[in-house]
Amino acid sequence: MRPLFAAVFFITVFALSAGFSAATAQNNSGNSESEPIQEVTVPEIGFERYHERNEFLMASPGAIRFGLYGYDNPAMLQHIHDPDFALHWTSDDFVGESSRFGAFLGTPGSSFSFVRNDLFGQEYRDYRVALGGGTDAASAGFAINWYRGDTDMLDLSTNVTFGTLFRPASRLSVGLTGTTTFDTEYSEAVADVAIRPLGTPLLTVFGDFAIDQDFRSISDGRWSAGAAFELMPGLRFTGRYIDDLGITAGIQFSLGRTGVSYQSHMDTDGNHRYNSYSIRAGALDRNIFDSYFRKNRNYVDIDARGSLPYQTFRFFDERKTYLKTLDQIHEAAKDPSVSGVVINTKRLSLDHAKSWEMRKALQDLRDSGKKVVVYIERGGMNTLHLASVADHVVMDPMGGLTIPGFVMGTTYIADLLESVGIGVDEFREMDYKSAFEALSRTEMSEADREQRERILDGMYDLVRTDVTSGRDITDEDFDALIDGGIALSPRDLLDAGIVDVLARDTDIDDIINELEGRRQDRIKPGQLYAYNKPRDDQWGPTNKIAVLYAEGPTMNETGIRARKLSEAIRDARRDRSVKAVVLRADSPGGDALASDLVAEEIRKTSEEKPVIVSMGAVAASGGYWISMYADTIVAAPNTITGSIGVIGGWLWDDGMSDHLRLHTDHVQRGKSADLGFGPTLPLVGLSLPNRPLADDEREALVGRMTGLYDQFIQKVADGRNAEFDEIKDVSAGRVWTGADAMERKLVDEMGSLYTAIEIAMEKAGLTADDKIEFVEGPDALPFSLGLLFRGVFGSEAPEVERKDPAREYLELMIENNATPLVIMPFEYFSWMYYLNPPQ
Repeated sequence: MRPLFAAVFFITVFALSAGFSAATAQNNSGNSESEPIQEVTVPEIGFERYHERNEFLMASPGAIRFGLYGYDNPAMLQHIHDPDFALHWTSDDFVGESSRFGAFLGTPGSSFSFVRNDLFGQEYRDYRVALGGGTDAASAGFAINWYRGDTDMLDLSTNVTFGTLFRPASRLSVGLTGTTTFDTEYSEAVADVAIRPLGTPLLTVFGDFAIDQDFRSISDGRWSAGAAFELMPGLRFTGRYIDDLGITAGIQFSLGRTGVSYQSHMDTDGNHRYNSYSIRAGALDRNIFDSYFRKNRNYVDIDARGSLPYQTFRFFDERKTYLKTLDQIHEAAKDPSVSGVVINTKRLSLDHAKSWEMRKALQDLRDSGKKVVVYIERGGMNTLHLASVADHVVMDPMGGLTIPGFVMGTTYIADLLESVGIGVDEFREMDYKSAFEALSRTEMSEADREQRERILDGMYDLVRTDVTSGRDITDEDFDALIDGGIALSPRDLLDAGIVDVLARDTDIDDIINELEGRRQDRIKPGQLYAYNKPRDDQWGPTNKIAVLYAEGPTMNETGIRARKLSEAIRDARRDRSVKAVVLRADSPGGDALASDLVAEEIRKTSEEKPVIVSMGAVAASGGYWISMYADTIVAAPNTITGSIGVIGGWLWDDGMSDHLRLHTDHVQRGKSADLGFGPTLPLVGLSLPNRPLADDEREALVGRMTGLYDQFIQKVADGRNAEFDEIKDVSAGRVWTGADAMERKLVDEMGSLYTAIEIAMEKAGLTADDKIEFVEGPDALPFSLGLLFRGVFGSEAPEVERKDPAREYLELMIENNATPLVIMPFEYFSWMYYLNPPQ
C-alpha cells in the first residue's frame, strides 16, 4: 500500500507545481505587448474538475457512507462491506430530462462507474475503474478514467486518480486525491475533511478544497463546506455551500438494503437550478425499520453440531469453530430484530467445559429478554446440561438421552509391562501427582482416588444445580433420573420435565410460532446485523484482540506446538493494533521446556498489554504452567486445573529382549553412558535402556525433579502475586475443579472464553461500541486427510484422523525417560485426542 501513498503525494505535489508554473507563465505573458486574446466559449479542461464531476455527492467523499464507490476517492472502496449498486441522475423533476446520468457499481476493493454527461453542450460518456484497500484507519486507491463521445472540444483525456483516506480516530476523516492526464497537461489536487463531534453519525461537519493547474494562489482554489445530520438510523439530511457554484440541500432515506436520495441544487443567490436523485440496492445500511419496526421478528438457527473445534484446518474443513458459535449467540442477544435462537444439537460432542460455557452464553441471551429453543435427537450428560437452559426443549420422538452420571478411571498396565519384560520405576515425590500410576500400579492410589472423587462431586453438583433450576425439578427428582438414566425414552424425559415436546426438527417453525403467538422468521447467523453493518457506523482503526489456542499436550512440535504458539504470542505483543491477548488453555501438560517457552512469552506480553487466560476442559500441570503469568485467569466451574507438580520415572528392558529374541552389545566411555542405550523394538522404533538406574543415578534424577518442582511453585507464586508456601499448600500435584481452584486463588473468575474476551476488552480500555476484530492463532494446520476423504467419498468417511492415545502416551514416557514431566494422568491426556471425556 505504500507505493499508492507515495503516488498520491507525488501527484499532489505535481499538481501544485504545474499550477505554479502555469501561473508564472501567465504573469510573464501578461507583461508583454500583444494583441488581446479572444475569449474561448468552451474551455479545454482535460477532465472534469472535482466539484463538477461529483455533483451527485451530498457531502465530501469521506463524510457519509462510501461516497460514489471510488469514483470520487478510490480509497473509499476499503469501506464498502458488500456489493452495492446505485443510479444517479440530474433533472428538473424526478422523471424529467436528465443532463447527467450515472450508474455506479461498488464491491469491496473495486468499482466500475459509467456517467453520461452534457457539459457546455457537449455530450460524452465517462467510464471509470477503481481499486482500493487498506485498513479502516488508512486506505489508498487508484482509478483510471476515460471518455467517449464529444471529447475534442473539451480536450477530454484519459486520466488517473490516486487517493488516500485517513481515519485515525472515531471523530476524524481526512481524504487526499490527485488527478492528472497521462501527458500531465492537466492536474488537480483535492483535500477533504470530515469531523464527527460526537463520534457517531448523528452529526458530521465536512469541508473540501480543490486546486488545479491554473491556480495562482490558495485563494484561486475552490472549496465547499457543510454538515450532515442522521437524526434517525438511515435518515440523513445534508446542506452544503460550494464556492462559486451554489448551495445544495438533500435528504437520504435508507430502507435497509435499498435506499433513495434527493438533492436540490441552487445558485449562490439561492435560486433553484436543478435536482439530483438516486436509487441504490445491495449492501445493508442503517435504517429505521430494523431499529424500530422489525423488533423481535426473527429466530436465529445456531448450529451446535459436532465438537466445535477451536480452529479448523485451512483447506477442506467446513466445520464451525467454537468462538464463532459463541460470537453468534452474543450478537443475537444484542440484535433488536431477534426474538430467540434455535440450538440444534444433532451429533453434539462438546466436552463438559464447552457445554457449561455455551449454556452460560445462552443464559445471558435469555437474560436479555430473548428465548432459547433446543432440539435434541440423542445425547448424554453434557447435552442434558446444555439443554436445561432452554425455554423450550424439543426432542425427536425416536431420540433419547443416556445420562447415568459421571465416571473417571484409568487402565493400569503395570502387570502388562511386567509380563512383556519392561521394568518401571516411578519417581513419586508428590502425593497427588499420579501421571505415572497407569504404568506403575494395578489400582488407583488413595490420593488419586480422593482428588478424582472431589472432581466428580463438583461436576455432578454443578449439573444438578443447573438442571434443577433450569427445568424446575427437585434434587431428588434429578438423582432418581440419573439412577435410571441408562435407558431413558423420550416419553420418560417428557414426563420428568426434561423435555417439553416430542417433535421432529421440521416441526420447530410451528412450535416457535405457537410460543410467540405470531409468525417468526428463521434466519441464519450470517444475517445478523453485526455481520452486515456498514463500516461507517464508526470511524477509526479496528481494535484487534488476539485469541490464541494452546490445545493438546505441551510439546514443542506437536500438541500446543509451543514454538509456533510462542511466535504467535510475540507477534501479538509487537503488533500495536492488537490491544489484548486471550490465551485459551486446554492442555493436560507435558514437557516443562515447552510449557516454559509459552509461559515466558505470556509474561513478557503481560508487561505491555493485557493477557487473559481462558481455561477449557483441562488446563493443569503444564497446562497451568502456561497460564500462570496472565493478568486474569478465567475458568469454568467444571474445568480441571491445578496439578502443580512434577513426575518422572524410568522404564527399562527387564526381560523384553529375551522374549523377543533381541540381542544388544555396546562399548562405552563414561559411567552412565549406557543409560541411553538398549534394544530397539522392531517396527515400533522405540528404544528401552538395558538396565535400571543405580542408586546414585536415581538420586540425581529425583533431585533434578524436586528442584524443578520448587521452580514451578516459585513461578506460580510470582505469577499469582502469592507467597511460595501459599502455592505449595495447594500443590503436590493436586487436581482441582475450576470452582475449587478459584477458592484457592489459582483462578480469578468463573466464566467462558467470551468472558475472557470481555475482560480483555475492559482492561484494554475498549467498550462494546468500539470496533473489535478477533485475530486467531497460531496458524492452523493445512488439512486433515480424514476431512479430505470425507469430501471425496461422502459422509461415511471419518471426520478427522483418530489417534491411539495409549500408544502416544507410552511413546511420550519412553522418549522422555527420566525427564521430569509436568503432565496429567493418561485419562486426561486421552481427552485431547478426540476421545470422549466424562459424559
